[in-house]
Amino acid sequence: MAIEEFLGVPVDVIQYEDIISQVEHFIEANRQMRITSVNPQVVVEVTQYPEILQYIKQSTFRIPDGIGIVKASQMRHGQIKERLTGIELMYQLLANANELHESIFLYGARPEVVKRAAENIQKDYPNLTIAGVIDGYTDLSEEEVVKAINYSKATFLFVALGFPKQEAWLARNAGELNANIIEDVGGSLDVISGEVKRAPKIFQQLNLEWLYRSISRPGRLGRLFQIPVFLWKVKREKVN
Repeated sequence: MAIEEFLGVPVDVIQYEDIISQVEHFIEANRQMRITSVNPQVVVEVTQYPEILQYIKQSTFRIPDGIGIVKASQMRHGQIKERLTGIELMYQLLANANELHESIFLYGARPEVVKRAAENIQKDYPNLTIAGVIDGYTDLSEEEVVKAINYSKATFLFVALGFPKQEAWLARNAGELNANIIEDVGGSLDVISGEVKRAPKIFQQLNLEWLYRSISRPGRLGRLFQIPVFLWKVKREKVN
């Protein structure tokens, strides 16, 4: 599997199927697959969090979750041709868990959001088991959260605390977790719960989902500026 680096952050040249095809093997071998999303925000800000950079480097798969990553690869005549979104990968992993009759655990988001997300997932994927949920505002300590996840014996763990909190939490705790398949999923539970609408298909097809999210959620407008900053830094790195 080819790897491209942007400002010291590795991103895999990969397709959804490359990941999904290995899930059952990891489960049968009782190995841990760590999947982390890499987008321009992560690359630009991760220098502030050396523990997160180390976690990304050690992850099984680092997916190009952002059109900015694709554009940066094109600037360098690289091999990353399309983005892989964290939420689309989550849907495929849920379908895989459903097919394998495996169990999942959801950690993150607001209490009402994670509850509704769990209900919707159970409705759409009736053959999987929701082993447990913990919201992102819990009073439980990190050790207690880890114990609860392990006690549930969930095979799949989806962590939805947002960057950088989810990556930092995983950097500290992934080694203590027994789940085989771990993905950080950002705001995916907001979409699955129905709290936030996903971008219309036309935005998805044009790779402008990020623009729709930024426009529809004013709190994210600052992220618009991170893409040109990221591309400028990548171009400068190339020159140097």
